[in-house]
Amino acid sequence: MKKITAIVFDVDGVLLDSLEPHLKICQDKNQEYGLNLKIPNTEDLKKLVIRGTKISPMKYFFEAVGFPPKYANKATSEYNKIFMEKYVPKPFPGVNDMLSKLAKEGFKLGIVTSNIRVNIYSALKDSIHLFDKKCIFTKENETSLSKKDALLAIAKQLNINVSNILYVGDQTADYYAANDAGSNFLGVTYGWGISTNNNDFPKVHSVLDIPNHVYRF
Repeated sequence: MKKITAIVFDVDGVLLDSLEPHLKICQDKNQEYGLNLKIPNTEDLKKLVIRGTKISPMKYFFEAVGFPPKYANKATSEYNKIFMEKYVPKPFPGVNDMLSKLAKEGFKLGIVTSNIRVNIYSALKDSIHLFDKKCIFTKENETSLSKKDALLAIAKQLNINVSNILYVGDQTADYYAANDAGSNFLGVTYGWGISTNNNDFPKVHSVLDIPNHVYRF
């Protein structure tokens, strides 16, 4: 297998500890809209994701916790406007040190996420300068690239083979995107939806473990 030269990260559940804030906006919109839904807690939501429930882009997250499509669309529109003002997620401890270490070791860093650009730039303000701006792909609208196509676009942008890319994600959907693109994949079990019992791909249990696994590919 070819040497890893670029490391691409999903954001929510990998770099940002954002599950609780996402559930909080669901609780608030549930109350505001008078839907009387029982919003799952973090453990129940993770179980849904592990079972394969689609939760991204954000419209699907609202639907996964019970919002009817009409209200899921409405909530998504409001999410895009207010999430980073009222529900600011924080990076997991050690994220900036981990990214700085990888950058100093010469890896190109990228982002492929279903979140929107304004959210990730705001939440990762202390680390965003470590990423190659040409290798940041977000989900702004329905015409945005899929994760598979974004990984292929990064390979083209960097003039490398897609097999030189390691994608780090926290859902099995991320694994499938990497596999379909032809890149390598590293799962994190501390995020939104990868079980510690999943043996389909390599996994880490901490942000600080990520650099130690890069050279194993």
